[in-house]
Amino acid sequence: MTMTSSFAQMMASRRRLQPDARYLTILTTAVLSFAAISAVAIQMSDRAGWVIFTPLIVIALIVGLWITVRAVSGSTTAIITYLVLIVFISDAQFRARGAGEIGTDWQSVLKFGLWIGAGVIGLANAPPLRSWIGRFGPACWIAYAVMAMISSSYAPAPAYSLGCAFALLCLVPFSMALITKLSESQFLWALMITLAVFLVIGWGVYYQNPRLGTSEFWTYRGVELRMCGLAGQANNLGSICAKYLGAVFLLWYSGRCRARLAVPLAVLGIITLNASDARTGMIAVAAAIGIVVLARSMKTLIGATLAATAGAFAVMVFSLRLDALGGHFSRSGDPTEVFTLTGRLEIWEFVWRRITERPLFGWGYSASKVLLPNYTGFQDNLLIDTAHNMLLQSLLSVGFVGTLPVLAVTFYLLSSLVFRPYPFRDMFFLITIISAISDTSALGTTPTMLTLLFIMASVLPKAPARGQSAMPAKVFSMEVMPKGALIAGNAAE
Repeated sequence: MTMTSSFAQMMASRRRLQPDARYLTILTTAVLSFAAISAVAIQMSDRAGWVIFTPLIVIALIVGLWITVRAVSGSTTAIITYLVLIVFISDAQFRARGAGEIGTDWQSVLKFGLWIGAGVIGLANAPPLRSWIGRFGPACWIAYAVMAMISSSYAPAPAYSLGCAFALLCLVPFSMALITKLSESQFLWALMITLAVFLVIGWGVYYQNPRLGTSEFWTYRGVELRMCGLAGQANNLGSICAKYLGAVFLLWYSGRCRARLAVPLAVLGIITLNASDARTGMIAVAAAIGIVVLARSMKTLIGATLAATAGAFAVMVFSLRLDALGGHFSRSGDPTEVFTLTGRLEIWEFVWRRITERPLFGWGYSASKVLLPNYTGFQDNLLIDTAHNMLLQSLLSVGFVGTLPVLAVTFYLLSSLVFRPYPFRDMFFLITIISAISDTSALGTTPTMLTLLFIMASVLPKAPARGQSAMPAKVFSMEVMPKGALIAGNAAE
């Protein structure tokens, strides 16, 4: 009996040791493989300097794959981590490129891989397709993305256009997954912290690597240098600052962040925005915050709108020294810089001519990357690769037919702002639509974080109407917005 008992204990002990032995084997194999890769990289680094980073690349790929697998399985922590990667990398430019450069490099592959991963995570975690495909917002975005993919067949650079359009399509289910799996608080904190780190690193790049951290900007007095940090262009940095300040404001406004923390965080964004000298970003975030606050009362919103309209009318009628006003707000001191929107009117005129050549279906998604740099008729041989207006960019890409879903979404969100105000949705929609007047970072080219925020604002269920309190909801299909959550049935904060 004793021998039998001892034998059983020994076998049990062996079974307990087997997993440890298996893990030890895996760990040893991983260490030896890493050592072998490192040795080969060191030997070949004299031929190509980047090879020395191969071991780190391998580790990054393994970690990224593990995060993706965990996010697909529904891990909230992994989804937040993947969101952080999307926020940081989508808007980052780790190398300097000129207008119209669309060749594939390591950064392009990295971003495209992230977008595909986002699509997989979205499909795995979004509600069943039948529960949201028929809703207005998601349906419009899917229609737009499909039209963009179809247009790549006749685009000047088909492969590039198809990649951008497919990435846009991947962000639709990912947006649904985010508003299903994360709370509003989780999303805002992840967005704010990631962009804060982005801005701090951008300042380091600005001082240590001016070639990457600054961008040239054309004015009527010549070319000026402005801070862009890791954003590639100063206006892009301004857009990032607007999103960052919008997130900081929403966290403070909703009581999730105390003033003693919100103030220094806001100062970081304001100083960076001022260094970028991005007027569109400044106007976008200031106007968005003002309208979100005013939208709490219909009377206040109407009164502010009438006051702004009357002020603009007075300036035009009584001619309040428009030349001096323009000189004050221009970068070079030349008032014509303001009245021509720093050359944008010339760009818009040319883009509109190209739109009228193919008005229905456009030239193909992101065709501006080829069409505009090839035109050398702009003043001072200015080279650009976007229309500097989101509506014109979309019309140039997919024509009037393809742009209809985006116009429908825009009017839907404007209506929601007036009759069903919701700070999260309204903040990022307003930043997007105001920035769209002179920039195209949201649509028509490679997706950015602004693209994701625009989609998220569009696919949220309806907020309660004015004067109605939010009803608690337990299922996604209910068109009710519970307080403090992104969608009905959201995870507890």
